[in-house]
Amino acid sequence: DSCFLPANDLTHSFSSYLKEICPKWAKLRKNHKEKKSVVMLVICSSALRSLELIKSMTAFKGDCRVLKLFAKHKKIKEQLNMLEKGVFHIGVGTPGRVKALVEQDGLCLDSTKYMILDWNWRDQKLRRMMDIPEIKKETIDLLEMSIIKLCREGSVKLGLF
Repeated sequence: DSCFLPANDLTHSFSSYLKEICPKWAKLRKNHKEKKSVVMLVICSSALRSLELIKSMTAFKGDCRVLKLFAKHKKIKEQLNMLEKGVFHIGVGTPGRVKALVEQDGLCLDSTKYMILDWNWRDQKLRRMMDIPEIKKETIDLLEMSIIKLCREGSVKLGLF
């Protein structure tokens, strides 16, 4: 239970939810210097939803760098290269791409402090991310791969938006 953040009570915008769960963001962002990692990881059901959330977090992110972690428009090699060369604070993407980056040692989750699942949003067919079989499987695989261990160690907090 201690690894769970308060869930979104549906009164928050994405920015206001992030501000509530991460009040010391400016300090975390400033202290993050590691390449191949992000402080906050946001998992969505699709590339389009990822872009929506990135646009909606402008009030929260300040002068941090956000990395798009999904398959549309970017090859995995490009993303691996970007992670290797630059410092990013927030990663937003699909569980399949994030899992692939972790498996290829391109994304290390040891510096990650927050993982937010875009839990309540529904697509055109009114499905949440866990209602879509392939997204559910990839999300569970990602959690089992490393996130659950990091939660047990107390280094990662999970949030449901």
